[in-house]
Amino acid sequence: MTPELETKLKSCQNLPSPPTIAIQIISLAKEPDIDLGRILHLLNCDPALASKILRTANSPIYPFGKTVESLRQALVVLGLNATISLALSFTLVQSLQTMKEGGLDYSLYWKRALIAGTACRILGKVCQVTEIEEVYLAGLLQDIGMLALDQVFPDLYVTLPSPQSNHLEILAHENQVLGITHEEVGSWLLTQWNFPDRLGLAVSKIEDSPQIPIHNELATFISCVSLSGSIAEIFLRETSEGDIQRIKTEAQSLLGLSPDSLIEILESMKTQLPELERLFETDLQLWQNPQTILEQARESLLIRNLQAIKQVEELQISNATMAYEFKHLEEDNRRDALTGVLNRANLDTSLASAFEAAIKNKECLTLVFCDLDKFKSVNDTYGHQIGDVVLRSAAQLLQVKLRGTDSLGRYGGEEFVLILPNAPQDIGEKVCERILKAFRETTHKASTEDSITVTISLGIATHGPEQVYSTLSDLLRDADEAVYYSKIHGGNRFTTSSFLKAEQLA
Repeated sequence: MTPELETKLKSCQNLPSPPTIAIQIISLAKEPDIDLGRILHLLNCDPALASKILRTANSPIYPFGKTVESLRQALVVLGLNATISLALSFTLVQSLQTMKEGGLDYSLYWKRALIAGTACRILGKVCQVTEIEEVYLAGLLQDIGMLALDQVFPDLYVTLPSPQSNHLEILAHENQVLGITHEEVGSWLLTQWNFPDRLGLAVSKIEDSPQIPIHNELATFISCVSLSGSIAEIFLRETSEGDIQRIKTEAQSLLGLSPDSLIEILESMKTQLPELERLFETDLQLWQNPQTILEQARESLLIRNLQAIKQVEELQISNATMAYEFKHLEEDNRRDALTGVLNRANLDTSLASAFEAAIKNKECLTLVFCDLDKFKSVNDTYGHQIGDVVLRSAAQLLQVKLRGTDSLGRYGGEEFVLILPNAPQDIGEKVCERILKAFRETTHKASTEDSITVTISLGIATHGPEQVYSTLSDLLRDADEAVYYSKIHGGNRFTTSSFLKAEQLA
């Protein structure tokens, strides 16, 4: 608010102002100890106002179950603060509706104000705002700044680029022309009228003000006012699915309301709007029937929910596919490209894990070093392509002879390592016997005329009660020495580390 604009507003002869009774009500409301009798006397001075408050107390808006027969009883039933807010709303609407029109469509303005106020009352109940009628009053007055700007700048709303029912475009137009919006002017105006501070904050829509702690009732109060204006618009102009979805998003982000809660709010609006017309003796002349809006909202939210469900399902399928592909990619990265068994890096990891588990659980662990016999001669005689075929076949022969808990990895070249968890030496020997037999009985096609048999040398080392190893490298070294012994003694056999140690002692 610039000093120049404030001066223009203050000097305007037609600026909106509350009637005398409204000023008296505000003054009484600010007293620490309000005298109930004085409030009753004040309201009774305006029979039309007293009648409207009594009719409100007996309306479907306040379903008390029994007839309220007197203004005193209405005040008790409604509560002091609610009665004051209702009285202000009736007197202000009655007074301000007589203002001289400028470029603003006053009929459309008051329709929006009354519908927004009703939406505020319903939102306040849903969100458990303490002062329901005060949030209703804030909703009713949220665009009061438009009345002030229309008096000071009569051509402002004549030059609107689109109909007055599009509120976002109104704010953009005001900001472009004046560098300020009616929300700021309305907040200033309520301050001049000595209204409670939170009404001014709500009208200015300052939801991130440092005066407002996050997630407290004041923030909810302001959010109810902000959302109420958006809800009012769908009753005043042709709406699309996009408008419904925008309100759904606002309801969720501002107040945490679900689509089902939004539908319930629109249902309450449909019920209360006829009563609103009766109380304010007006014809809202809505763009379309509230029932039509409700059905449109239900259909729109249902379609979007179905789309959301479909998207979730597609996302789940996509995530499952990606997880499957990632798992297999991860598995492929663990495997040796030629033979399909564990590559050296993952073999080292598996060896370390198996040895650590054996130490921790006090279990046996047998390692078997495997080395193809005279494999160099296969490459030299038949070529590396045949050598690769033999390596793949050898890996398959080793794999099929293992238990489900065993692992196989390529150590390098034609060397492989078997990891046999929780297996004593005799189990390792039986596995090796099966492997030797399989290699002796398997032939590999080397050419159209030739087939070859490739044997294998094996070396066994076991960590267990008879031989406890303190490091994995010691266990691997003994298995390597055992396979070396098998190779220099003709191959096609297995040797145990325990045998070598006995030989050395002898």
